Amino acid sequence: MPKTKKTAPAKGRRRIAITFPQAENEEFGKLLRDAGARVLEMPLGGTTNAADNGESEDIVAEILESFGEYDWLVFADAAAVHKFFHRFFSKYKDLRSLGPCRIACADRATARAVENLHLQVDCVAEAETGAEIAEKMLAGESVENLKICVVPAASADASVAKKLEKIGRAIVDSFPNLADGIDLSAHPAAIEFREKGADFIVFASEPAVRSFIAQAGVLALAEDALRPRVVAIGDPVAAALKKAGVPVAEIFKNFSDAALAELIRHLA
Repeated sequence: MPKTKKTAPAKGRRRIAITFPQAENEEFGKLLRDAGARVLEMPLGGTTNAADNGESEDIVAEILESFGEYDWLVFADAAAVHKFFHRFFSKYKDLRSLGPCRIACADRATARAVENLHLQVDCVAEAETGAEIAEKMLAGESVENLKICVVPAASADASVAKKLEKIGRAIVDSFPNLADGIDLSAHPAAIEFREKGADFIVFASEPAVRSFIAQAGVLALAEDALRPRVVAIGDPVAAALKKAGVPVAEIFKNFSDAALAELIRHLA
């Protein structure tokens, strides 16, 4: 974020960016607005069950460790491409770490997202449903005993993996569909955040932190925008921010009623 600061909103009306899932944004945003704040609701990431999230992260780590062994890498949509390579580049610095795997894509838009990374796409299905990717792959050659990584769409449709596994007799790993938020490039709150900045930005989940970092380009502040103080809800969120190089100004331990009341008094 740039160091130059823009004039803050009028006294008693701080601008606060919040990054929770949509429903939680609306609820918390109303409390802040009632307290007099100007609220920018940016749904960057979902809260997830801690056990499920931990299990998914373990699967991601295992899949990323296995690159060099996969014969095919299959993308169900363009968002899946961005999601996968965001995590891939958090571990590897070189595209050659993908190994010799071939790449299949659901449609031309997905293929373009891959080709923008200077990678060749070997199979493109002009598909409306994920299963058609598998059908085109199966029509081309046998995938029996081949090792395939499938990166699903946001809907987490398992049809591609199931067809390749059951009909093609392939060995299939599905890349977990972690809750990393939505594209904010044209979101009104994100536009105001980029142009004017904020007094505070609040993070309550690690997926929101990941999404914020992944979308740093579309959330970059204008030169004269106000640089926000970063607030983390919980030590794990604070640790994720610090690991990403984002300085944390305030840490609130949890979202209990008492902690929430204190947070609102502090921010607004």
